[in-house]
Amino acid sequence: MSTSQNSVKKKKGPQAHKVSKISPSDHLDKSSWLSIGTIGCIALVVGYLNSSHVANLFENDRHFSHLSNLEREMTFRTEMGLYYSYFKTIVEADSLAEGTYQLYRNNITEYPLVINTLKRFNLYPELFAGALYRSMDFMGLLKQQCWTVNRGENMGPVQSCEGSKDPPNFYINIVWVSAGMTTALMFLLGYYLSDSIFGGLLPVVCFFYNHGECTRVMWTPPLRESFAFPICLAQILAVSVTTRNIRPGWKNILSISVTTTLFIICWQFAQFMLFTQTCGIFAIYILGVLNKDTMHTILVALVIGLLNAVGLMFGNEMLFTSWLFSCLLATLIITLPLDGAFNYLPTIPRILTSVISFFGLTAVIKVTIAKAFHVQDDAHVFELLKSKFTDFKNFHTLLYTCAVEFDFLGWEMPMKTTQTLLLPCAVLATALFGMNYLHFLWKKFKNLETTEKIDPASFYNILQMFAYAVMAILIMRLKLFFTPHLCIISSLLACKKFGTVFKSREIHLAVLVGLVACMSLKGIGNIKEQRQIMGEYQNIGLEELIEWINQNLSKTAVLAGPMPTMANLLLSTGRPIVNHPHYEDVGVRERTKKVYTVFSRKTPSEVYKNLVDLQVEYLILSSPWCLTTSRNGCALTEVWDNEEPELKEQKNKPVCPILWNKTPVPFVKIFQNSEYVVLRVTPKTLEMVPPKTRGI
Repeated sequence: MSTSQNSVKKKKGPQAHKVSKISPSDHLDKSSWLSIGTIGCIALVVGYLNSSHVANLFENDRHFSHLSNLEREMTFRTEMGLYYSYFKTIVEADSLAEGTYQLYRNNITEYPLVINTLKRFNLYPELFAGALYRSMDFMGLLKQQCWTVNRGENMGPVQSCEGSKDPPNFYINIVWVSAGMTTALMFLLGYYLSDSIFGGLLPVVCFFYNHGECTRVMWTPPLRESFAFPICLAQILAVSVTTRNIRPGWKNILSISVTTTLFIICWQFAQFMLFTQTCGIFAIYILGVLNKDTMHTILVALVIGLLNAVGLMFGNEMLFTSWLFSCLLATLIITLPLDGAFNYLPTIPRILTSVISFFGLTAVIKVTIAKAFHVQDDAHVFELLKSKFTDFKNFHTLLYTCAVEFDFLGWEMPMKTTQTLLLPCAVLATALFGMNYLHFLWKKFKNLETTEKIDPASFYNILQMFAYAVMAILIMRLKLFFTPHLCIISSLLACKKFGTVFKSREIHLAVLVGLVACMSLKGIGNIKEQRQIMGEYQNIGLEELIEWINQNLSKTAVLAGPMPTMANLLLSTGRPIVNHPHYEDVGVRERTKKVYTVFSRKTPSEVYKNLVDLQVEYLILSSPWCLTTSRNGCALTEVWDNEEPELKEQKNKPVCPILWNKTPVPFVKIFQNSEYVVLRVTPKTLEMVPPKTRGI
């Protein structure tokens, strides 16, 4: 009898082992497929809701559907206009190959230089959108409807088109789809971390209730984050899944490397986020939560993704000299050749030595490679941070710090997220996880037996949230990383492990429903407030300037002026420009500084010489930039006063108001309205065009 029982047990053991090993991946039963289908449907629904929400907010704010295409282009200010111009280039080219070549060999963005914009500006979203537009148009899948809009106020009627064949509408619809992917992936991340559908829905609810603090896609569609942020979430999901896998395979490497590549080629800021990710992965490894093989799998996948991105961006030097590349090398050095030596140390000295070695090696590698490649493009990042903690300031840092989005975080965001209970929920979830981890360490320290394990995916995401918090505190615009991750961490409140304080799962869920109800008191009000924002875009001065340039200046006329205006003129006139708002390149920073001598106290002849050196033919002046010489230290004249205080002490007058009001030779004023002035600098041919004035 006992023998037969033992034989049965022996048979059951291997069979049970086989089932548990094969079932999740190869033999999904009906309930598993039903669960996957349910999760997929919910992800699609929440994605559609956000896509529709941001599209409505954008339409309410600008009345985009009733604008002419010129007006639609004018709404894309600063970098937005620059990025959209390349989509327009691909769409209007004779062929996709010709359009791509114009991006690869571009001679109108930084005239007279020929640059590879695919290498410099992370334009793969525009390349993809342009290729998709041309393909769908070729197959006859795009439709549009046009009508005439009477604008009044002595302005002529314009034609307005709506539908997928209209390029601006096609482009922003891709952005709205991308925004939908953001909430879909937040649901999947929340579900994966909490192993609960309610845990997936909780971040989505928090996201909508704190929408204005989580995203700005509805106000600035063409910015890189609009395309890159959902890819960032997908990459975090791929890393989170891998951290729970003791023996990760090729699928894990593929998912991380592909999403890492896509993330990097879509946004120049990706390297900084991935640097913090590598720090987080290394941290949970040295704290004993992450398996060594798993960590190396993630590192190898990140290296593959980075190298793929370097290839796709034509050997972009900034990626090789990035903090990401340096810290990946440092981590591999510490965990491979130095790992054996560090393991001889007691736990606390080993951790301290590893951390010091990590940051020391990262810094040494970063500086060495940067000097080897002679790359200074990211020098402004160090200067910007230096200016925040010291009295250091120069021309370039003042251009950044005078913009509110580059200021410190302030109290507005923490206050708003506290009112919706998002911040308290994330803090509570973090505290519960921290207590669980400390309890685990205590048992380990006392050598007590325990089956309790720390979830590396949750640990990594909490560390990622802390990294985002530091970034957001230093630079306010980076709250767009921090706030969504607060939403994701709130999903841990639905985790069954943290619900053990309640008598049953039903009570736990009831408490969570009550929590959402409390969030709704302020959250629904925030949504209503967003939906009540109504506007209608109109910029008569800029429209007159663009139309005048298109009618009176040759196609090869070279323009210079304020960065935001230059992006619009490149987009809507196609004329070559010498400076633009993509300020990350050291060469562009120096070119812009030369152009901006027009806002200094130098003499007109000195300004003229700088413009001639840049081969500028026409200088564009904007009244808010030119005529405002005092603005709490942030007017461009005051920025130059910091750079050249001796000119102010000599009581030199700002040159820009002089050029605007009483244009001295060799400058010639050839256009003026209430907002803009065009000065001829070095024309190729003499033009007999009288100055146009309006509303002066």
